[in-house]
Amino acid sequence: MCKLSLHGNVPESAIFLNELRYAIIIPVQNEEEVLGATLDELQKFLPAHSKISVGLNACEDRSREICIAKGIVFGETSESGYGWGCMAAIKAVEAEFPPTAYLFFAGDGANDPRDLPALIQAFELGEANFIIGIRRFDLKNWLDEFGRALPNLILGLVCRALGGQFFHDLGPLRLIERDLFQKMQLREMVWGWTIEAQLLAAKHGEKIDTREVIERPRLAGQQKVSGVSMARSARVGWEIGKAAIRTKLRR
Repeated sequence: MCKLSLHGNVPESAIFLNELRYAIIIPVQNEEEVLGATLDELQKFLPAHSKISVGLNACEDRSREICIAKGIVFGETSESGYGWGCMAAIKAVEAEFPPTAYLFFAGDGANDPRDLPALIQAFELGEANFIIGIRRFDLKNWLDEFGRALPNLILGLVCRALGGQFFHDLGPLRLIERDLFQKMQLREMVWGWTIEAQLLAAKHGEKIDTREVIERPRLAGQQKVSGVSMARSARVGWEIGKAAIRTKLRR
């Protein structure tokens, strides 16, 4: 048995592994201003038996060079979209080893790597094979947070209506068991990647759990979804809603 090194408020005696390995999947599109710092911090708090894999989707900057300089596994695709980036990273790491689970992580510094042990602990203790990081709502920054929290709340209600399970958030930080991920066969490669996974897991009666995690402002670079404008957030929310309906109608 091999003990897992954890960081954060997780008792080390609670988790033991037998060569269990995790792939930390980071989809990236033109994030050279922040990618290096994000990878440095993640490597500092990297759980044992895990490997980082970056998925570069339609990148036109120096993100590729940053991955090479830091010795990070990466995959590339000319397709633009969050799901395409995830799949590029997954294919790249699968070429080296088949992980037991994937940990999806934001490439802009918004996720805190010290939250990873809580998701790993829930998985290791058999509490769920799909663990979603629910972002905390900070009342001190309620105006900025409201632009993200309200659309996510609405989409959570959409999940309840379509899939029978309510979710407080569609946060990017999440753990999905590899076998479950392969069974879901995700198709929504642009805006619907996260909501599709949650709906399909609920539809199949899988064990889904949540953990509260920190949401930080991006370290640098340009925001692409929330916090850009109410009009853009509404358009993105509409696209996510349509993806949810397509998922519900899928046989």
